Amino acid sequence: MNNFNDLEAIRKVDPQDTVGSTDKLVSQCGVAWKEVHELTLPNWDNFKPHNVVFCGMGASMYGGIVLKSLLGRNTPSPIEIVSDYHLPSYVNSNSLVVLTSYSGSTEETLSCAEEAKALGAKIIVLTKGGKLAEFAKTHEIPAYIFDGKLNPAGIPRLGNGYTIVGLLAMLNKLGVISQEERDIEEAFVRLHEKQADLKAKALTDSELFLGKIPVVLSGEHLTGNAHILRNQFNETSKTFSSYFLIPDLNHHLMEGLQFPEHDPLVFLSLQSENYAPKITQRFLLTKEVIQKNGYEVIDFQTSSQTVYDDFLETMLYGSYLSLYLGLRYDQNPAVNPWVDYFKKQLT
Repeated sequence: MNNFNDLEAIRKVDPQDTVGSTDKLVSQCGVAWKEVHELTLPNWDNFKPHNVVFCGMGASMYGGIVLKSLLGRNTPSPIEIVSDYHLPSYVNSNSLVVLTSYSGSTEETLSCAEEAKALGAKIIVLTKGGKLAEFAKTHEIPAYIFDGKLNPAGIPRLGNGYTIVGLLAMLNKLGVISQEERDIEEAFVRLHEKQADLKAKALTDSELFLGKIPVVLSGEHLTGNAHILRNQFNETSKTFSSYFLIPDLNHHLMEGLQFPEHDPLVFLSLQSENYAPKITQRFLLTKEVIQKNGYEVIDFQTSSQTVYDDFLETMLYGSYLSLYLGLRYDQNPAVNPWVDYFKKQLT
């Protein structure tokens, strides 16, 4: 597909309205933030978790990954990401277990829910419904059960506003983390103002990735975005992708650019003036090395107003970019036939 003004042609490739869900991502963020702050949650002011364990699969894990990267060295407690059936053995009554499943039926997350309850851990839940919502209601567990109306496609990875922003709001309201609410709310307003420009840039840039393998470069507070964008290229664009983080990649990746020769790689560098000076310098030198090896580097520069602006802008740009690339390949961006095949064979 090349003509993105042909709405009828888009609807034929995208009958689930993935475009509509992506357009509503900004609204999802604002609604999730507002709805969580209207919830009646227990007073946990005196609870300081010794560790926080995030449980979820695929897109339902994004909130924990984003939170960990946004907090960085200011993380108040050790954070563990679990995409499996079982919790670490150290989980106890001093732990906080965060259970996220968009559908509410993810078997790995439900398994962790039962273990967390048995171990006496503090628990919070984010879900659209299903068995996980029933679990939260039965055991009177603090939960954000959203309706998902602003995700007409009904695809979990298109509901990031609910799951990621909802999680930030819940942990902030419970006092587990301390975020400047005004900064976040103002970032939502600015994101709405920038949406059209980010959408247009993503449409233009998507052509540069046709027939290529996207490699995402990121660092510090945008490492969570790199993980999300890699997955979006896989699921939405139906294309192989990978991501690498600075400074770690400087110790190995650059030697791996030589063979095989003429790989169809194109690098997407997530840039922010909020990076530490040393990280910024590493980005510049990394770009130089990549280009000397004959590969193209495409920069995505955030506004760098706050780390929240950086995260939100990159999430919205990446969502549009992977969407348009999938449509350029004439692929239905909503379906995952091989993932569905795998799940069917597994059961």
